[in-house]
Amino acid sequence: MDRTQENRIARILTVVMAVGIVGSILLFIALRDELIAWAQGWPGGPVAFLVSLGLVGALGMFASVAAWLFHIWPDRAPWQPRLHPAIRYATTVVGGTAAVLSTVFLIGAMPTRDRDPRGCEELSCWLELHEPGSWVWGLVTLGVASWLASLVLVYLFASDSEGRWAALIPEALIGAGLALLFTVLTLSLRYEDAYSNLAHAWPGGPQLFLIVAGALVSLGAGGAVWAWTHRGRLTPWGAVPLVLAGVTATAAALSVLIAALPPRRYPGPVLCDEGFYCRLDQTHDQAGLIVGLGWLALPITAALIGYAAFRAAKRSR
Repeated sequence: MDRTQENRIARILTVVMAVGIVGSILLFIALRDELIAWAQGWPGGPVAFLVSLGLVGALGMFASVAAWLFHIWPDRAPWQPRLHPAIRYATTVVGGTAAVLSTVFLIGAMPTRDRDPRGCEELSCWLELHEPGSWVWGLVTLGVASWLASLVLVYLFASDSEGRWAALIPEALIGAGLALLFTVLTLSLRYEDAYSNLAHAWPGGPQLFLIVAGALVSLGAGGAVWAWTHRGRLTPWGAVPLVLAGVTATAAALSVLIAALPPRRYPGPVLCDEGFYCRLDQTHDQAGLIVGLGWLALPITAALIGYAAFRAAKRSR
């Protein structure tokens, strides 16, 4: 395949993708009532419906991408299937449509903070009233399944047939990082009230609680890095649990700091009715300063850990 053919295919796919996204949005608006009915009557309930959308989206992405990679790099795959052009285009259209539709529908199922769910008739409002938080499962399924599909594609079409497993390492690390980020954001949304209750019951109050959370982000990350760099001395059985403990502590503490941030359109302590920052602002003066001290503890602790590591490395020379 020469450069002209590649550019032509890229232009066609760009146009098709743009049309597909616009069409999916319009279809989502048109099927507003039907989507709610499907979620209600789906075997397993609304959560199973959203999980199914995530699986369909990932499968569609895998099928459409694999169809073209078998055509572009037939010599890289362990086997060389000969797909008729009509089958390849049909697979691309069906798979791409499923991926785009599922993604748009799942994004549309996310709640909108600035709107009362009791005053609208969309899927996101219905889910917020009857199955709060269920939208997370659909997006998690889409992300995890798409990541697994990308691992399969990387393995199948690795440039070095002898190093297929080694080619998975960068993709696995990227997926793990994205999964960790998504986990932190999900925790900050789902457990915001629990974090608020814990902060107000903490010895020293929310001020000390957020400072400890900020310091724990750096301490957990530093501990995980230290355990991994000393895995030869600790042995894998000792290093891996310490790394997992450090990553878990960092993710939990970072989700606390994110949950404590004020909303984008914060109405003030008198008009707000829920949320970590709302309750903090209602019970303490200078809530912004308290949250800022928590975030400030993160770089200060990181700087202290870095200085200690530098001194230790200098003494060992």
